[in-house]
Amino acid sequence: MPPQFRRYLPLILVVFVALIILPRLTHRHKSGLTNAEKATRTTEAMNLIETGEQSFKTAHGRFTSHLADLLPANSKLAGDLAIGLGVQLDVSTDGQTLYAHVASDVLSLVRVRTGRRLSAESCVILKSGSSVTCPPPRP
Repeated sequence: MPPQFRRYLPLILVVFVALIILPRLTHRHKSGLTNAEKATRTTEAMNLIETGEQSFKTAHGRFTSHLADLLPANSKLAGDLAIGLGVQLDVSTDGQTLYAHVASDVLSLVRVRTGRRLSAESCVILKSGSSVTCPPPRP
């Protein structure tokens, strides 16, 4: 190797590392759903749970506190739950009042139904930005 190149070899090595190796080490590829998509899936899951609960109540005369009772009727609900949603269901002793809480890391929804009537509804945005909004109130 000619002496002129040996003098520039450390500089060429530093430039190579800076241009090729460092970007690959520091590159952060974000995979998964956006905050807006998570909020939409959270709302969809709540709506699917409510629809499933109404169907279950029509068939059995009472709401169910078991999410497993709702999954066979709607496979889309299983897909929504797979993104890491937390679901809490509670039913009154007589089975006529339902408390449903669905939460993701960006949105938390609570709905209470007594029969077909919506008794209470709450929405809290846990991570603002990225066009995360609360869904409009349901009838």
